[in-house]
Amino acid sequence: MSKVTVYIPSHNYGRYLDRAVQSVLRQTMEDWELIIINDGSTDNTQEVIDQYRSHPKIRIVEQENKGLTVTNNIALRLASGEYLMRLDADDFLDENMLLVLSHVLDSKLEIGLVYPDYYLVDEGGSIQEIVRRKKIGEDVVLLDLPPLGACTMIRKQVLTELGGYYEEFSRQDGYGLWLKFIEHHHPYNVNVPLFYYRQHAANLTKDKKKLFEARRQINRRFLQDKQEWRRPKVLAIVPILARSSCQSANPFIELAGKPLIDYTLEQVTTSSSVSRVVVSCESPDVLEYVTKFAHVVPLLRPEELAKSTARIERTIQYVLEALEKQDNYRPDAVCICYIHTPFRKAEHIDKAIDTMAIFNTDSVISIEEELAFCYHHRRQGLAPINSSHHRNLRLERDAIYKENGAIYLTRSEIVRSGRFLGDIVGHITMLPEESVKIDSEFDFWIAEKIAREWLHRNPVLEP
Repeated sequence: MSKVTVYIPSHNYGRYLDRAVQSVLRQTMEDWELIIINDGSTDNTQEVIDQYRSHPKIRIVEQENKGLTVTNNIALRLASGEYLMRLDADDFLDENMLLVLSHVLDSKLEIGLVYPDYYLVDEGGSIQEIVRRKKIGEDVVLLDLPPLGACTMIRKQVLTELGGYYEEFSRQDGYGLWLKFIEHHHPYNVNVPLFYYRQHAANLTKDKKKLFEARRQINRRFLQDKQEWRRPKVLAIVPILARSSCQSANPFIELAGKPLIDYTLEQVTTSSSVSRVVVSCESPDVLEYVTKFAHVVPLLRPEELAKSTARIERTIQYVLEALEKQDNYRPDAVCICYIHTPFRKAEHIDKAIDTMAIFNTDSVISIEEELAFCYHHRRQGLAPINSSHHRNLRLERDAIYKENGAIYLTRSEIVRSGRFLGDIVGHITMLPEESVKIDSEFDFWIAEKIAREWLHRNPVLEP
C-alpha cells in the first residue's frame, strides 16, 4: 500500500503524456504509485505507455473510451494509496508536489482535501502566468470558488464515502466533487505553485458555454440528492419604468422583431424555480399587455415609486406587502429581473436559486469577470486596481467582477429590512453575449446584432 496514488487518464494526449509521467517519477517523495489509464486513445498514447510497462511503481490500464468522470471512478476502485490525486495527461508537477500535499493531510487530520496554487503554461510548456488562490479561512470563507479537478489531493476514504464522481457529466468533475465534499468535510490550500496547467485549444474548460451548463446541471443533481432539501419559494419581480428617459428601454420597442419586454417574461415564466411572477409598473397599458403571459400578476406601482430616483427596495417592499395582504403569499426570496438585460435565460434564474440553496447565501447576483487590467485615478494619475503590478501574476483575491444587471436574488427578510443585498453574496457567471445591458442606443444596436446573428449561430450545447 502506497501513501499516494497518482493516476493519469489519457485520451489522445500522447504528445504530452511523457512529460506528465516524468514529473511523477521525479518527485522528492518516494511513497507513491502511478496508474496510467489509456482511455481509448487512437494517437501515440499506447507507444508512450509501453515505455513504462516494466516500471515497478506503475500500473497500466487499457480500456475503451469511457470519458473522464467514469475513468475517475475506475481509478478510485483501483487505487491502493491512502491519498488519491489525478494528474491530467497534458499537465505536469513540480517535484515537491506530492511531498507538500501529503504532509498537509498527514499533519492535519481534520483536513480531507488539499490543493495548491499553479502555473499556467502554453502548449509548449512555457510559463505564462502564476495563479495564486485565496487562502481558505483567511481570504475567503464562502467556498463557492472550487479548485481544479486535477492536482487536488483527497483522502481515498473520504472520496469513497462521498460516492466518488458523478458519472453522467463529461466535464466539471471537480466541481461536482467539491459540492459533495464541503457539505461535511474541510478543505485546505497551499499558497505555493506546485503544478503546471497547460492551456491549449483542446482544454475541456475552454468552452465556457458548456462549462456553465455543466455546473448548472450538477447543481440541480446535487440538490436532488439532498433528501432534506426544500425548494425555496421565490418571487420574480419585473420592475418596468414606462416613462424612462431612455427610448431603447421602452418595453414595447422591438428587438429583432419582438417587443423588448417579451424576452424577459418568456424566460421568467418558464423558470422551474420561480413560484410567482409580478410585473410592477405605473402604466396601465403595460399591465394590460403582460396579462397575455400565463401566471404573471400585474401590479400597479404608485407614482412615488415610479420616479427614476426611487429606490428599488421600496418597490420590492410594496410588492411583498401587497401580495401578503391579498392572499397571504410570503416568498423566501425575491428575484429582480430588469427588462434591459434581454438575454437572461430561465436556466440562469434556476442556477442562481440553486446557488443560494447550495451555499446558503443571503443574495446571489449575475456577473461577468473583468479580465482586463483595470485602473482607478489617484493623486498621481492612474494606478492599478489590482494590488499586484505584475501582469503575469493573477491573484484570485484581486479578481474583478462586474454585475451585468440580469439577476438580483435576495432573501425576503433582507429586503424587508431595507437592504438590497445581504452580507453573504454568491454569484453566477454569464457569458458576454448573455450579459448585454441596454442603457443606450449603441447597446440596443449590439443587442439587435446578437439577437439576429449570434445566438442562433451559437446555441447552448449539452455538456
